[in-house]
Amino acid sequence: MAENRVLFVDDESNVLSAIRRAVIEESYTPFFVGSASEALAIMEKHEISVIVTDMRMPVMDGLTLLKLVKEKYPRTVRVVLSGYTQLSQMIATINQGDIFKFITKPWTTEAELIPVVRQAVDYYNLQVERDTLRENLAQRNLAYQNIFRVMEQKKAQEKDELHNLYKSSGLLFSFWRKSLALAVDEPMKGLKSYDEIVDVLEEIYLTYLGQLPTVVGSKTSSDLINDIVKQCDNRLVICNTSNSEFKTQGNHKYLLMMFKILVHNVPAGDKKIRCSLLQKNGLPGMLELLFDINLQPNQLNVSDRNRLKIACALLNKMGNFYNMSILPEYVGDELNNIRVIWQVSEALI
Repeated sequence: MAENRVLFVDDESNVLSAIRRAVIEESYTPFFVGSASEALAIMEKHEISVIVTDMRMPVMDGLTLLKLVKEKYPRTVRVVLSGYTQLSQMIATINQGDIFKFITKPWTTEAELIPVVRQAVDYYNLQVERDTLRENLAQRNLAYQNIFRVMEQKKAQEKDELHNLYKSSGLLFSFWRKSLALAVDEPMKGLKSYDEIVDVLEEIYLTYLGQLPTVVGSKTSSDLINDIVKQCDNRLVICNTSNSEFKTQGNHKYLLMMFKILVHNVPAGDKKIRCSLLQKNGLPGMLELLFDINLQPNQLNVSDRNRLKIACALLNKMGNFYNMSILPEYVGDELNNIRVIWQVSEALI
């Protein structure tokens, strides 16, 4: 509990002297002033637990002072110490100043003044404790609401993840059946064996499972580029052609997964894989990121092209769940370029 302070206000110096002697051994810190203006000045500098004031004072009387105190410092407990006992004035004081106690002069130290001030201090402390408990309860309620909101969001996210996993599994098996049928009907297209199809599908599916659960977060363009390059074992060189820093909010793990799978299916060699990044403004609050992966310098045989073709087709269908798409670009039979497009929320820098 913080230190209590009691302010005594009376324009009679002998009254203040008597009070000073009476409260010298009390646990609270007393202040003594001779006017309402001095009292207000003290209250601007210190948190006053209790104010004890006379009613009849020059310039500003006690009733006016108490009304101001009630407005500016509503928690301060107000006590009247006065020899003016006219009933109408007492009623006005109590009603307008919201008085805790009214002590009439002459008063006795042990029987009236000291017990009343102690009660007022206790009442003030109870108010402080009540307000503190109320604030703590409000904070806890807010914390619980945040927890429940996060739990609901997580529940909804897990539901979406299971739904996406179900759809992805369906896409994978459907694609598998179609690819196997194509391998049987057109064996000269370059699909060497069933194992080659299974290998690509297995890689995509297991890598997809590995990036779950979905994490929605924010990244600057620099961090995003660095994470993609790191995910691709530094085989990728990304040039940000927009020459501007931006920040995205979304599922970055799936984007990293797509790059990892695509680069892994490009034969390793001495040459780096070049990729340019273009950032375009989309709908309000949205960005369109265009990643162009240049495959022209890399030597791709028929099997490599087929593996990439399978990966692009399946990743493109799965990417639709996350506003991502993959578009392979051919010149004749040669796969020259893969464009990765992501419609993503723009986060504040």
